[in-house]
Amino acid sequence: MSHGVVPAAAADGARGLLAPVAHGLARLGVSPNVVTVAGLVVTLGGATVLAAERPLAGGLLLLVGTLGDALDGQLARATGSGTRFGAFLDSTLDRVADAALGAAAIWLGHVHGDPVLLLAGIAALVASSLVPYVRAKAESLGLAGAVGTAPREARIALYLIGVLLWAVTGDARAFLVAVIAVAVLGTLTVVERVVHVSRALRSASQHHNEGNR
Repeated sequence: MSHGVVPAAAADGARGLLAPVAHGLARLGVSPNVVTVAGLVVTLGGATVLAAERPLAGGLLLLVGTLGDALDGQLARATGSGTRFGAFLDSTLDRVADAALGAAAIWLGHVHGDPVLLLAGIAALVASSLVPYVRAKAESLGLAGAVGTAPREARIALYLIGVLLWAVTGDARAFLVAVIAVAVLGTLTVVERVVHVSRALRSASQHHNEGNR
């Protein structure tokens, strides 16, 4: 699977760090679905705290929630307890988490009368909904859909970097830049996936026509 702008080494390193935690939870008998729901609850708390303009506490909660989201898949593999419902639940709750992050940005843009942050938050929320939808639709057609510059993990990483830079520097513009980046790269990813599907379908149609000659 493509990690987009996130280096593969960084993604692999994060999974390596979480592996011992996953095995520990497996020994305790913790269900992957429990971790999925817990990750969402922490993420919603982080988004709420962030909307209250507490970037350090919000950023730390969002980081923990993100790690929880990455942990459930590893736990499912470690225990061999992955189910179709678990995959469905994880994907569904990811959309809720993405919406919460976009809503926090929109709220801050509204409160501060910042039209750029407000519009960027809306664009980021819409793009974050469309990216997985386009992938799911492509895969329903039997095509690969996990392509593009900014899959979910890349968008979350950008968002977290912006929040934590805001917390460290005290400059909210770091968060604004991050939200704009998520909006732009998310939209680009939607376009990339649509183009990819269009080319794949065109190529399949050409091969089919050639085979019928």
